Amino acid sequence: MSKKEKVFLFDLDDTLMWNEYTYSLATIEFLQFLIRIFDRRLPFVGNICRRVEEISHQKVSQIDQKTGKFYGFSVNRFPDTLADCYKELCQNGWGKYEEEAADHVRRIGLKAFDPGLYQKDGYVKDSVLVLRFLREKNDVLILLTKGDPEVQALKVDGLGIKKWIPEVRIVSDKTKEIFQEYKERFSGQKIYSIGNSFSSDIKPALEAGISAIFIPCFTWKAESIDVDKMSQEQKKRFWEVKEIKEVVNIYPEL
Repeated sequence: MSKKEKVFLFDLDDTLMWNEYTYSLATIEFLQFLIRIFDRRLPFVGNICRRVEEISHQKVSQIDQKTGKFYGFSVNRFPDTLADCYKELCQNGWGKYEEEAADHVRRIGLKAFDPGLYQKDGYVKDSVLVLRFLREKNDVLILLTKGDPEVQALKVDGLGIKKWIPEVRIVSDKTKEIFQEYKERFSGQKIYSIGNSFSSDIKPALEAGISAIFIPCFTWKAESIDVDKMSQEQKKRFWEVKEIKEVVNIYPEL
């Protein structure tokens, strides 16, 4: 391996594929189901969507009674979120709770993880162009994705990403120590973390002494952007682009 080759650590969700899209499709089907079973009598769907989001965020730190473990970002979190929302609506007088209906709601929630959808909807626009460009440069491409192993594996397989990035690593969190592992492994080479999350893809990478390319995608309320708090030395290793295709444009600067 030539020391001139660059190393790119790609994020997956909302960087190479849109993560919220399949959740949105499942939510739309959930709302349509509610309209049908409640005979068109239900609260404004915008309020229901906000409640789904609230329950989903709460469940991350709650215990899944089926496994005895924290939900985190597991497969069960979203189906159970929709089921809890349905139950809450019934408790508030909007309809009669039926376990059969709750089971159907959970099945709707599971559709968010359908590998067929990942395959059908594919990559973020122009991301394959970027991956092909970097492969032609003989650079090293690694997928470093954060999340539940089962969920992320479904995405990786459904997307067929190993065609472009043979090395895949799924972690529960992206830490400074994980990025330092790559700095030691590829000693002497330029390494770049590419992703949409400042807190997961950018900040720990810069702290580990490697470079980072930030592609903002504000899908989580809790996301914190600390560009102004970076040191001058870190700012020299930091790039921000609006779209992934711009990686090709800034490549000569890297």
